[in-house]
Amino acid sequence: MIEYDTDPDRAQQLSNAALAMMAELGVAAHPNNYTIFFNYLSGEEPDLKQTINILRSNHREFDELQCRDLFTRFFDTVREREIVSRITDDLRNQLTSVLETVRNAGIDTRAYGEALDHFCEYIGDKDFTNLEQALKTLLGATREIEGVNRILETRLDNTSTEISKLRRDLEDMKREAMTDCLTGIANRKAFDLQLRDCAMQSMETGKPLSLLLIDIDYFKTFNDTHGHQAGDQVIRLMAQTLQQNVKGRDTAARYGGEEFAVILPMTGLGCARQLAEHIRHNVETRTIISRTRHQELGKVTVSIGVSTFEFGEPLARFIERADQALYLAKAKGRNRVATERQITDGNKVIRTLDITAPEPKKQRCA
Repeated sequence: MIEYDTDPDRAQQLSNAALAMMAELGVAAHPNNYTIFFNYLSGEEPDLKQTINILRSNHREFDELQCRDLFTRFFDTVREREIVSRITDDLRNQLTSVLETVRNAGIDTRAYGEALDHFCEYIGDKDFTNLEQALKTLLGATREIEGVNRILETRLDNTSTEISKLRRDLEDMKREAMTDCLTGIANRKAFDLQLRDCAMQSMETGKPLSLLLIDIDYFKTFNDTHGHQAGDQVIRLMAQTLQQNVKGRDTAARYGGEEFAVILPMTGLGCARQLAEHIRHNVETRTIISRTRHQELGKVTVSIGVSTFEFGEPLARFIERADQALYLAKAKGRNRVATERQITDGNKVIRTLDITAPEPKKQRCA
């Protein structure tokens, strides 16, 4: 849990500053957004502060989608920690209960051992009365230890079942932590981890690795015109389109807001570009129909940037080239695919071939 400054004066100052900043940026004043900007100004979340500073330096708008993405990325982890804490407490209680049962079983076992010792002493005794008493004592001790063992066995079975449930809870939590809640595909956290793993595999195997960065053209205009529900519908449609066009080894992810990414292991630049064209064409041919009003809302298009990993380079540079190619595609009129070969460090076009959008090939490279 985030620890806040308990100074009421400072808290009031931060609160006023957060509301003023939200008003300045045109951010809707609801609790989730307030949480974002209060923590930004407090400095309690350095990664959040750095992210917002980068967005502001790039003149990005803090619309509802952007703010929702920030909240999901930085504050949904609180829920994860609460789940982990609950699971840990449940497991601790289960193990404590089992240990207590085992300790009790240990005490009863010692008592049973004492009964056996007494019985052995009476075996040589010709006094049947004493022997009969010893047998009764041993029988009682035997039944008692059997009962304890049955209790222990039942408790262990119950604990095994509970631990299996806790394990499933952890797996569900991990899956939720790596999944975008709106689209059901990988989120930014999963993208970062998968890209790192794929880059390591690429260097180990010598196989190529490519990346697509995809941005929905004029999404803010569409969202403002038709409403957030229609905007969410487009976001989900984009995710479905990506899932339908990638292979099992590929990873489609929501990169943030209306941006998506596709990680393509064992895929060179040419084949990655071919897939990008196929995705672009697939999107532009679809008509968006409102599920609530049952009317056509028009079409959307996407711009796509493509880059290929250079062994040993920082992943940020790999992503940056795809991002530069994406912005080149948008600068050339949108509804385009551009690759890293069409850019220089100054974002200038050095090759103009393939910048227009031809009909995509039907087959993707193997």
